[in-house]
Formats: sequence, structure tokens, C-alpha cells
Amino acid sequence: MVPFNTADQIMSVSRPGFMETIKLLPLARRVGAYVYNEHLNGRTPVFDLSGITLSPPIPSPNAGVPLGGVGGGSIGRGVRGEFRRWSLYPGRYRHTVVEGDCFGFRVKGVGENDKAEACVLSTVPTGRLEKGYGRWNWGNKVDLDKRSTFAGLFPRSWSTYADPTNTQSGVTVVCKQISPFLPDNYSDSSLPCGVFEFEIENNGDADKEVSVMFNWENNDGGDEKDEKEHSDVESTLKGKAWGSRAVMSTFNASPSKVDGVHGSRDEDSTGEIKGVTMLHRRLRRIAYKSTETDSGSFEFTPTDAQMCSCAGPFGSKGYSDKHYVEQTGFAVGAIEGEGVTVTTVKGWDPENGAQGDGIWKQFVECGEFKGGVGGESGGKKAAVVCGKVKVGKGERKKIVFSLSWDNGEAAFGSGEKHPRRHSLFFPPTKSPVGSLSNAAAISTVALRKHKVWDAGISAWQKPYIEDPELPEWFKGQLMNELYYLVDGGGVWVDSTDGKVNEREGGGKDPYLFESKGMKRGADELDAGDVTVDIGDVDGLVKAAMGMMEQHKLGSGRGDQSSVGTFLYLEGHEYVMYNTSDVHFYASFALSRLMPELQRSIMRDFARSVFKTDTEVRTLLGEGEKAPRKVQGAVVHDLGSPSESPVNKVNAYNFQDVSRWKDLPSKFVLMAVRDAQGMREEDKKDFVEAVWPACELAVERAAEMWDTQGDGMIKNEGFPDQTYDVWIADGVSTYTGGLWVAALFGMAKLAEVVGEEGKAKGYVERGRRARKVYNDRLWNGEYFSYSEKGKRTKANCDSVMADQMCGQWWSRVCGLEEVVESERVVSSLKKVHEMNVVRWGEVSGLGRNGAVNGMKLDGTVDDSCLQSKEVWTGTTYAVASAMLHQAKVEGVKEEDRKWLREAAFDTAKGIWEAGWKR
Repeated sequence: MVPFNTADQIMSVSRPGFMETIKLLPLARRVGAYVYNEHLNGRTPVFDLSGITLSPPIPSPNAGVPLGGVGGGSIGRGVRGEFRRWSLYPGRYRHTVVEGDCFGFRVKGVGENDKAEACVLSTVPTGRLEKGYGRWNWGNKVDLDKRSTFAGLFPRSWSTYADPTNTQSGVTVVCKQISPFLPDNYSDSSLPCGVFEFEIENNGDADKEVSVMFNWENNDGGDEKDEKEHSDVESTLKGKAWGSRAVMSTFNASPSKVDGVHGSRDEDSTGEIKGVTMLHRRLRRIAYKSTETDSGSFEFTPTDAQMCSCAGPFGSKGYSDKHYVEQTGFAVGAIEGEGVTVTTVKGWDPENGAQGDGIWKQFVECGEFKGGVGGESGGKKAAVVCGKVKVGKGERKKIVFSLSWDNGEAAFGSGEKHPRRHSLFFPPTKSPVGSLSNAAAISTVALRKHKVWDAGISAWQKPYIEDPELPEWFKGQLMNELYYLVDGGGVWVDSTDGKVNEREGGGKDPYLFESKGMKRGADELDAGDVTVDIGDVDGLVKAAMGMMEQHKLGSGRGDQSSVGTFLYLEGHEYVMYNTSDVHFYASFALSRLMPELQRSIMRDFARSVFKTDTEVRTLLGEGEKAPRKVQGAVVHDLGSPSESPVNKVNAYNFQDVSRWKDLPSKFVLMAVRDAQGMREEDKKDFVEAVWPACELAVERAAEMWDTQGDGMIKNEGFPDQTYDVWIADGVSTYTGGLWVAALFGMAKLAEVVGEEGKAKGYVERGRRARKVYNDRLWNGEYFSYSEKGKRTKANCDSVMADQMCGQWWSRVCGLEEVVESERVVSSLKKVHEMNVVRWGEVSGLGRNGAVNGMKLDGTVDDSCLQSKEVWTGTTYAVASAMLHQAKVEGVKEEDRKWLREAAFDTAKGIWEAGWKR
């Protein structure tokens, strides 16, 4: 629990020293030129770096818990009540606080002469407030931060406000925020929405009249430059009012409960659902044109115009074919009933001081909205939904809101648009009204089902929260690290191998299939329209909930015709999808919670092994040239949102990933793990889908890099693995251990597909490689980082934190040991001693995870930037390896106890450095 008035921690970024900076100047020049040219041509570079120092974005320490399901975009709500992070379009983040997106609170005695008090439940305003908000009573004016706390446990959070107006009202308000992240649920979890359940408790000495209003601007998080560039978009496209500022509508939905067949029974739906929906549009430039060849592959040509990445020249005849339109429908709704009345305001102008004053005056004086707000309307629009309820002395009452957004198609830099997963239930239409009605329907579903979601989340988390053997800090960390499944730039689309899935009655055009029982409103928006008929929301909701039940579970095999394609970014600053080398670590979350999506990703990886891309690029690491993708190589990533993901792979352009030694092994080990626990017929189907790619990748690796014929692949004296500036030479502890485990994994996969002879061969090869690995790297206490080579003389005996990665995965997958048990324990003890404890001392930071490399003299391995870094995923991998080893039969009891304690001590460093500070 965090008080609102907790001081923000100063976020610092490590910088290379002077001499290292000199060495890096050629690299900085290449990277800087690449980033500049990508921005100049309207494309998002795969490295989000800026300034002369090429700095990544510095994250805020108060981001809170994100809103939304999986792959439909997310909106971040900070710990102080502000909406601050926006990821609604593929690959793009906006770290912008939109002050006007906020909740207001009002309390008044029930007597006619009792005075009403009100404030905004946010303490963020920075003085940049627009005219319409100037006279609102913001939380910082009533010291709200001193009486408020925030607690987050993904996918929920709780904001508690004690006496919000600071008037001894005796009222406490708790806002529970709920997002529909439900393990193994492939329908509800795709919905782009969130629910805010305000529970008002009256501990005062008299009855109270309480109102909560939700104000929402028609804004997708764009900054002032974005909004200025797009202020006239609606008047330039086809001569119609396309509505980035003009189109809004109110909606009502029935409270009737749908029968239990659809699993939507919710006791909150005792009154009408009321709300407002609005449409926001902007233009995006097509960065690449893609052309499908006769063979089914794609050719890409960068567009040649240099212009702003979000807008370009367009005229009276319509927009250029080098642009496409992005549209997002927003909806805010609330439940009326059980004493709660709901009123709305549609289309007021935050740039108009008179209208803003009118909104706040009505809210304070009446606690509801029944008249106009006055003033002349400008272009910018906002809407209000307000709930009002009487709360008796000693009573508790609830006012429940929902927020939804419908961006039903994911549009990539090539101009291709793929329908998102939730569009199966809320289909796009040719009319922009479709986004309005979809947003209203999603908002309605959220209000009908939020209790079901809340209970489901509690049931999933309960075994972990109540486990007495887990440290308290770890329980929160375990859940909150999952935030990235929602806030990782994820895109979940209805496609297979980069092509839109064909659906009954619709072919490939996602606009053409419609749910039964649904009636839309107007197909076109005439110029000047402000209010439109969005059609039969109840009909759309009924059809959607039926479809959601049908698609809830998936096929059990990760078949993309059933579950679609899931893509997520390596990081907010590394704009590449499904980066296989680090997904290897992160994939445990999907494998455990959404296994169908993980198997879907593996099918994409498998198909990509056979692909070729002859584009020759100048690589940023050393400046050499190399083809983008060669057949038989496992991909580094499935592409960039600026191009055409899955069709155009390996957006990463720093090193030659076709020569990386760890990727084939990681691909095989993930396949083995993902096949565990499947029904036999499903397992066979899945393994048969990935086996040919596994075999091709492993045999290519053996042929190219087992240069001595001893069964072990060798590093080549350049950064040829995920630590892409850390050089290894010959046999190395990281790639060597993974290779041994992968050979044993290949034997297990061969058995599933009936290749008994090959299975025996892989076991034999694994044992040969294991002997080489142990003979060459074991030094009596731990495994040396690498054999000694021309470029590894100074650090070949470094202690690598991740040295037991292969052994860890052999345990995860139930394979033969890579290293005998005594050596595992000894190595992990050395890692804890040097990379965790000693590192905490020399860094001066105390426990802060496991540094990647340490020298035996107790200093940090400074051979490169990455050897001096602490990686979250690596630290968790080390801790997990310790826990797995603690369960091994035959481990001494004192070692078993030490391993468990050391595991949590190691992982706690990430909590100390990343969550607590």
C-alpha cells in the first residue's frame, strides 16, 4: 500500500565511463543515423532511443496497474488517480497525463440547507490545465494525497480516499479497479475495458448524499502536437464528418440477465446501464508497402515520402494511398439501480471555460446533470457520466463505472489491418458508427460481468496469496510482474501466419462478417453530425456474449485458426514482437496462464524457421552486412509493428542473428515444455507442427558450429547469443548448457512423433556434448564463462549469473541432467556469493538482483556493458534454478534449505530495486 504523498524516487540510468564511451562512438554514430532515418521516413525504429546520448525512455515510478485485457490495447492509470500511459495502436506508447480524464467526488447532507463539497480524485495537475478545468477543485487543493493510499495486485488495484473533501464528512471511498485478465479464458480476457467499483462507506453521524462523476475526453493520449495536426481530419476525409472531434452518442442497455448458458449472471445488473460513447480518428502514414507474391511470401518496399509519422499531405479528393485511418471508439458507462441514479453530459468542450464552469457548478450544486452547460462549443469534446446515491449512516453503497475502447483492427506500418481477437465478438463494420456501438456494447458487457471477473481473479490468486511458505513481498511481486501481458504493447489478432483468418460468411474482409441479432445505426456520417444512432446495443451484447462462450477455451493445441496470433513487444524501448531469446524467459507466464497463446507463438516460430529473406542490411553492432533471414535459422523476432509482423521477421538489426548459438536450443526447450500436460492427441498435433522446424534448426546448428565433431557447438568470438555485446569463444557456459539440454529435449520430441531411432541418437549426442561441457568448463567450484580465446582472455573465468540456465530448463522439462547435482549446488552457491551478495556490496545498493558477470577478485566483469548489468529475467531464472534444485532427490538437507533461502534472497533484490524503492 502506497500513500499518495510518497515522494517520487529519482530514476537514474547507468552510463558508460569515458573510455568506454570513446570505444562506443562508432556504434553510437551507426545507431543514431539509423534512428534518425527511421523517424524521418515515418517509421518507428526498433530501438526507441533519443537525444545525443541515445537514451531510452525513463519509466515513471508511479504507473499503477494497467487497464484492459490482452492484446486490445491498454491505458495506464497511475497511483494518484491519473490516466497516464496509452498503448492503443501497435508499437506506440504515449506517456501523457490527460488531466481531464478523471473522477469527481461530491458529498452533501440530506438536509435542504446542507452544504455540498466536491473535489477531483486526482492530485496530479501540473498547471497545464485547460480553461474548462481551471475552477474545478482538484485533489491537491484539499490535501487529498495526505488521506489517500494505493494498492495494486494485478489485474486489480484499490485507491482508498479517507474524507476526500477534507470536511470531516465521515465518508471513506474505495475505488476498486478491475481488468478482465482471466487465466485460460480466451474471450473475456481479450476485451479492451476496465471497471471502477466505487464503494462509499458512511461512518459519519448523519445520512449523506454522494455523487461520483467520470469525465472522459475524446483523446487517445496524443500530445498537443498530435491534436493540432489532426484537428481538421474529419473535414478532409471523403467530405464527411469522420469524428475525431465531432461524433458522440449516449447509449442505454438493458439490465436483463442473459441465461446461464452464456455464463453472464451478475447480481449487479438490477438497473439500466447508461453511458456515452465517442469516436476518435487520426491518420497514419504507410511506412512500407507489402505485395504478396505468387508463392505466398511478401515483398516490402519502403515508401519514399519524408513526412511526419502521424500525418501527411491530403486534399479534397480524399486521403493519400500512403496513409490509413486509425479509429478508436471510447465508451463510459454506469449501472443505475439500487438507489443509484445515472445522468450524462455528452459533448462539452474542455477548451471552453464557461462550459467547464457549468459542468462543475451543476456537479457541486445538484450532484447530477439535467440541463445544458452553456458556452459556445469548440472542436474538442469530452463527456461525463455521473452516479448519485443516498448513503445512510453506517451504510455502504456502490457506484460502478466502466471504460472501454474499441480499436477493432490492428494496423501495421505496411497498411495491413488485422482484426483483433475481440472483433470476433464485436465485429468491425464499414461504418465508423461500428466503433461507437462496439465500445458501448463492450462497456455494457463489462458492467454485466465484472462480478464474475472479480470472483474469478480472486479464485485464481487465492492459492498463492494464502500460501504460508511464500514471503509476503513475493506474493505481490508474483502477480504484479504479470502487468506486461496487458501493458506490453500486445496485439492479439485473428490471423494465421500473417494472414487474416477466413470466417464463415466473411472471407478475409473483417468488415463483412456480422453477429446475428445485431442491428447497427447509420452507415454514413454526414458533415456536421454530432449525435448519431448507434443502433441496438442490447442485440449486439446478446450476440457477443454467445460468441464469447463458444470461443472461451480454444482448441487445446494453440491452433491459430482457433486462437489467432498473439504479438507483444520485447520492451517499450525495444519495438520488436515476440523476441525469441528473451521470450524464452518470459514465456513461463503465458505457458502457465494462457497456454494456447504460447503454443500459438511456437507455431509462428516453427513456420519462420523455413522462411528466407534476402534483404541485405548493414548491421549496427560492427557495421558488417548480412541477409535478414536465412532458412533453417530460428528467428530473433517476429517483426516490427512498423512493417508487417510475421510476414517480415527479424526486425532486429544489431547482430547477425542467423549465427546466434542459443536460439535453436531455446526453441526446442520451449516446445518440450509447452507439450507437457497436453492431452495425448493434442500433444501429438502440436509436436508434429513444430518437430520439422526443431530438427532443421538443430541439425543446421550442429553442422555449422560443432566444428570439432564432439557433439558440442562452439561460440565464434563475437556476441553470438542473447547477451549481444558480451563475447564468448569456443565452449561457453550459457550456450553450451542450453545445447546439451536441447539435445535431450529433441529426444523427447522424437518419441512423440514416433521417431524412436532419432530419439536414441539425440540421447547419445546429448551425453557426448555433456561430457565436453563439463570437461572444458568445470573448474572445481563453478562453470567458467567461456573457453579462452583472442577476445575472452580477460574474462573467460568470470562467474556468469546465468550459467545454470541449461540445467534449469532440463529440470523444467523433465530431461536428463546437464550437470550432476553436486556441481549444480556448488555453482549456484558461487553465483549467490559473487553475483548477488558481493555485487550488492560493491555497487553500494544492497540487494538489487544478480549482476550478469563477476570476476573472482570480487569486482564486476567490466568487459562490456551487459556484463555489468542486472537483468530482471536472468535474476528470476537464477532464483528459479535454485528452487528447482532444492526439490531434487538426494540433495543434502542443509543445501536444500540454503537453496530455498538463497532463491528468495536473490529474487528479493528485484523487488527492492524495482518495486519497493
